[in-house]
Amino acid sequence: MADARAPLTHRLAAGLRREFGVISFSGATASLAFRTAIAVVLAVLAALWLHLDNPYWAGITALGIIQQDLAASLARSIDRCLGTLAGAVIGYLGAHFVADHLMFQLICAGATIFGIYGQERSKHGYAALLMAGTVILVMFGAMETPDATLHVAVYRALEIMVGVAVACLVDYVFGPTGPALPAARKPGFFTRPIDRGLLVTAVTGGIATALIPVIWEGLQLPGLGQTPITAFVIMIGMRREPAWTALNRLAGCIVGGGFGLLCMRFIGDDPVAWIACLFAGLYVVAHVKHGKGDAAYVGYQAGIALIMAMVQGFAPSPDILPAINRLAGIMGGITVVLVSQPLIAPLVARGLAYLLDWDRLPSNTGDR
Repeated sequence: MADARAPLTHRLAAGLRREFGVISFSGATASLAFRTAIAVVLAVLAALWLHLDNPYWAGITALGIIQQDLAASLARSIDRCLGTLAGAVIGYLGAHFVADHLMFQLICAGATIFGIYGQERSKHGYAALLMAGTVILVMFGAMETPDATLHVAVYRALEIMVGVAVACLVDYVFGPTGPALPAARKPGFFTRPIDRGLLVTAVTGGIATALIPVIWEGLQLPGLGQTPITAFVIMIGMRREPAWTALNRLAGCIVGGGFGLLCMRFIGDDPVAWIACLFAGLYVVAHVKHGKGDAAYVGYQAGIALIMAMVQGFAPSPDILPAINRLAGIMGGITVVLVSQPLIAPLVARGLAYLLDWDRLPSNTGDR
């Protein structure tokens, strides 16, 4: 492991050198990388064949589903399906308030708070996380296309379900089998003591997410659909090392997005070259992701950026503008968190301490 006290850029460079240096075509990590790459490619192709709106969501879903064995992948898939369906329903209902800015922002903030707090407190934390993420996707999608709210909700759910189904099929065919490992025990969403640090992070994330529509519409910035989900993802890691999480996401965006845009620039509309480049890039970033090293998160984010850069419609396209807009949205989400977190979090902490009278309530070690 790299020295956590080293400058973050040096730590990141050392981590990436180590991860790229151990890439191979044999062993457990190579098997995981292969299964991940093939699952993503097949999920994207299936979504394209079904003419779903955004096939890249099927690929991103498959990227996150593949685990060390079939049992772990199935457990993650169930939570992802439950969270996605619940989020699609809530997002569809909430999108009816798209013209009521205050109510829209309250729903987005509430979903974000529930997702961030619930993912560490609930036994089905991954479902809570996906529910919140889907609510955000559907509601912000409704902002861009208000007349197609039901369409957005249904298709987001379908895209994710396709990714889940394909990933499970790939793991069933290629993955090792074994008993599911017991999940770490979690205290529960509504149980005491309150995790003060986590609650502050969750509320800060909710406020930051609620402010995004105001900022983006006011400044007419691109990539609105990607900005809130990026901010949401980074806020999840805020209690650990916020700057490190943001740097990893930024580095992953640059590495994966840069490779994807470069490929799209040269392969044109050749489908065979497109599949080959997509698979090769995914294998490398998935190897980094599953390597579990200090820079493993870069691999995951690079995979997301690579998929978003290369999967642009119903066929390969040399037009890189849509991908650039999506990547700009990711950069925007990083910026929102880095600016809002140090400004809002101290105010949130003081406000919650006053409202909840924390001096009289027990707390756990989350207060940090």
